[in-house]
Amino acid sequence: MEDLKISLLDKKLLGVKKLYNREALFFYIIDYNETFYFGVEEFDFKLEGYQIRLVHDIEETKIIDNFSSKINEKEGLIEKIKPYKINLESFETIFNDLYKMDKIISIEREYHDDDNFFLIGKIVSVTFDSIWFKDFSVDGIWNEEISIIPFELITTVRFDSNYINIWEKYI
Repeated sequence: MEDLKISLLDKKLLGVKKLYNREALFFYIIDYNETFYFGVEEFDFKLEGYQIRLVHDIEETKIIDNFSSKINEKEGLIEKIKPYKINLESFETIFNDLYKMDKIISIEREYHDDDNFFLIGKIVSVTFDSIWFKDFSVDGIWNEEISIIPFELITTVRFDSNYINIWEKYI
């Protein structure tokens, strides 16, 4: 948790290895608590979208202070981070804040993922233990059925990434 705090307060790049994927992700932390961390991913000197993930899935963290992180600073990445306010108290508060933003998001389950659980779409409603979600196909066609997704299935929430924003532009 100390590295999350340093990343947040000092705007330092953070490498995160997760239990379900050996490849590290690189983040600038925007907020965190004992259950969730919220940040923007850095990849190849660009900000690659905002993510909320579970703290208990962290295997290892490390503050990245190398030439690449210095390039990020010279490229002005830190100044480009949008100060989204997401209440990390629970999945319910997170999804209520995202619902108010009225943006396309993606939700994923990145471990025990035999069925490749990934949905992209919009939140229709939030309950105390699930979200009601309207997704669309790879052909850009909105599904008529609403999916009810229990929070316990979700490991990752993404929004405002290039991938999601392009879908939102054309859907």
